[in-house]
Amino acid sequence: MKKALLILFMAVLGMGAATAQVHKGEFAVGANLVWGSEIENFGLGAHARYAIIDNLRAEAGFNGFFKNKGVNCWEINLDAHYLIGLYQQRLFIYPVLGLNYTMVSANDVDNNHMGLNLGGGLEFEINDRWGVNFEYRHTIVKDVDQSVIALGANYTF
Repeated sequence: MKKALLILFMAVLGMGAATAQVHKGEFAVGANLVWGSEIENFGLGAHARYAIIDNLRAEAGFNGFFKNKGVNCWEINLDAHYLIGLYQQRLFIYPVLGLNYTMVSANDVDNNHMGLNLGGGLEFEINDRWGVNFEYRHTIVKDVDQSVIALGANYTF
């Protein structure tokens, strides 16, 4: 699975005809409903996005998962997205590459880990301000590898 994600990421970056969705300097915020495979539960997330250059944006995000079987889990992510237009500059696909900090608390013991994010997303712009997205990200973290699926909405300023 990890090799397939890496191959997908490299293929997407190799595509030359990308259409810009974001323009340098654009800022957006959003919220997500998330599901984590390791914690086996849903959670809520929030993110802020900033376009560094056309097509390339940085995202800072936080996901907090609902307590499951006495285990609490939350994570902070710093990711990069490279947007590629698929349909009329309204539908976009993007690879996700970034860093992760995960905190897991169980039985009054806290474990924190740093890791890498690999994945991809699909975003649809409803209009100039609002968009919705679906994202899959696999976090490679010592002892806590987790896949996260997110369904979210974004508002661009």
